[in-house]
Amino acid sequence: MKSLEKIQKTFKVFKTLSKVAMIMSFVWAGIAMAGALCAVTWKNGGTVVGPGMETWQFFSQTADLNQMLAVMISDTVFALTDGILFLCAFLYFKAEQVEGTPFTLNGAGRIKRLGIQIIVIPLVAVIISSVIYGCFDVKNPENWGNGAYVVLGIAMILASQIFRYGAELEKNRMERN
Repeated sequence: MKSLEKIQKTFKVFKTLSKVAMIMSFVWAGIAMAGALCAVTWKNGGTVVGPGMETWQFFSQTADLNQMLAVMISDTVFALTDGILFLCAFLYFKAEQVEGTPFTLNGAGRIKRLGIQIIVIPLVAVIISSVIYGCFDVKNPENWGNGAYVVLGIAMILASQIFRYGAELEKNRMERN
């Protein structure tokens, strides 16, 4: 099997995985938003049907309702931004499959844009979530870190330079022939 065929099969797998992850992220966002809506209903004196009222009573004794709302809305934001990133990755893999190789100038531009999005979008999510926590007067979790996204984004930007170089080599080879 040629190297390009292996790359194409690998990218096809990643395309499928990114689509599944995107769907799961949007489902996660829906569930988190439903949880926030249930919390609002519960706070306003409505009843919320759950797996067992013991669970709700235990939760109400151990956690603050504002904290629950902040966490649920914040989780919705993180899930939506993750879903958007997976959508961007899916679109990149889809376009790469159509082009037949990652070594194109368009592909290099798309992967560079994806690298920038991987750095910026999670940062925006952290900022929005901090505002949400501030609005509910709840302390932010201390484990919010964006380092992995920054490293991955930089790696994608570097990969775009490699893909651009490969596209230029291919173009030069075609011009010589």
